[in-house]
Amino acid sequence: MKRILTVVLCTLLTCSAMGQGAFSSEKPDWVDGYFKELTNSYLEVVSAYGYDLESAREKATSQAIARRSMATGTEAKVQRINGEMVVSSSHGVIVKARVVDEYIVHTASGYTVYMLVQTAKNPSLPYDNVSVTDRYGFSARALVPGMAQFHKGDVLKGSLFLGGEVLLVGGVLTTHFLSVDYANKAQSTHDASLKKTYLNNANGLLIARNVTIGAVAALYIWNIVDACAAKGKRHVAIGGKPIAIVPYSDFRSTGLQLTMNF
Repeated sequence: MKRILTVVLCTLLTCSAMGQGAFSSEKPDWVDGYFKELTNSYLEVVSAYGYDLESAREKATSQAIARRSMATGTEAKVQRINGEMVVSSSHGVIVKARVVDEYIVHTASGYTVYMLVQTAKNPSLPYDNVSVTDRYGFSARALVPGMAQFHKGDVLKGSLFLGGEVLLVGGVLTTHFLSVDYANKAQSTHDASLKKTYLNNANGLLIARNVTIGAVAALYIWNIVDACAAKGKRHVAIGGKPIAIVPYSDFRSTGLQLTMNF
């Protein structure tokens, strides 16, 4: 039991040490497809391939703006002029959009760019609060060992928390019933030497049970703390107070903007 507990604790310590940055380069869930209509805007994924990174980004941005233009029945054209993205239309359409997150796949032949784009339903409307984060708020999953870790995408850590609790609870039950068994044996014998041995065994098992109960409680508290504090896979968070520097594109230009939503 001690060996198993030591292995579980050492592995959990390693996972906790690595967990803060373990998912930063992993593929976000939204890459496989995401669309959501919010109060003032749309969230959707666009992707494009290019022989170089800039051309791939330009194609993806054009695709996002073209989609929203088609939704309004208006044809818009996106041009890259002196490094700036300019949207033009004979109908005077204005598109207000920003890139919330970006994921790049680089191969020997070129780049594939995935963009999570937020487009305002009307250029006069403010953006809904949206961010992509590796932080997770508290949820009821934290009360079940390993469940919050599974939800964050850390299967190894979740398995260790769940398996560790199961093993420790099993240890508590085993030592308790063995202690009771030795105590009963001590009551049923008249051999003083044997009675003393049985009682010593019963007391030793009671101490082991109490120590294991403490380990169960400590691991459970550790699970809750980790569930609240540890990072996980990047996911789309709607609401909150995100602060970010993001690229934007409208009919005049493109650039970077500091977004602070309250």
